[in-house]
Amino acid sequence: MLPVPGSNHQVLVIDDFMPAPDKLIDYAVAPQQPPSESPVYPGLRAPVPPGYLKYAIATINRAFQHEKFTARVSDGEAYFAMVTRAADELTLEQSIPHFDRPLLNEYAVVHYLCSPAFGGTSFYRYKPTAQVAITRPGLQAYQQNLAQHLKTYPAERGYINGDTPLFERVLQVPCEFNRAVIYPCALLHSGDIAKRFIADLNPYTARFTVTAFLR
Repeated sequence: MLPVPGSNHQVLVIDDFMPAPDKLIDYAVAPQQPPSESPVYPGLRAPVPPGYLKYAIATINRAFQHEKFTARVSDGEAYFAMVTRAADELTLEQSIPHFDRPLLNEYAVVHYLCSPAFGGTSFYRYKPTAQVAITRPGLQAYQQNLAQHLKTYPAERGYINGDTPLFERVLQVPCEFNRAVIYPCALLHSGDIAKRFIADLNPYTARFTVTAFLR
């Protein structure tokens, strides 16, 4: 478990997350349901193999128990995910840290099936209010505060990878092949993607992951 500085939240990292991870990539490139674009994710998504989610949930629950962490997960959804959007094509929302859902009892998972050269995952603090997590009680206030501050400090369109006038990186988890990063969905975070990122549509050589949301 890695503590998120300035909070009581933690991030779980599991290496060697899945057996035979190369076969997951083989599955992704075999004729399956075609990938689809997401209005939020800057790239393509596609279904994972049957059984992936069940295995992931069991592995994460064992790790939670080993770390004496009281959380448990029992359900969710998972997708192959591949970043394909150029930095200058990003929306404003994709150019700043985001939270997946305003819930601390649901968990996001990023399972890396790519080279460490593609960068890992970073977690951020919103400087004006010192928040690292956005939950339902503070959601509207955060959105209003952010909108106001973006008028003074407009976000540069592109992938965030470090400190900005409004956000401070407080924790960075490097990418390793077959590493999974598990964290509460409410944490502000972003992938560490180079500003000069060049899209690659080959899952064997691209920034290729599995993204899951568990509850």
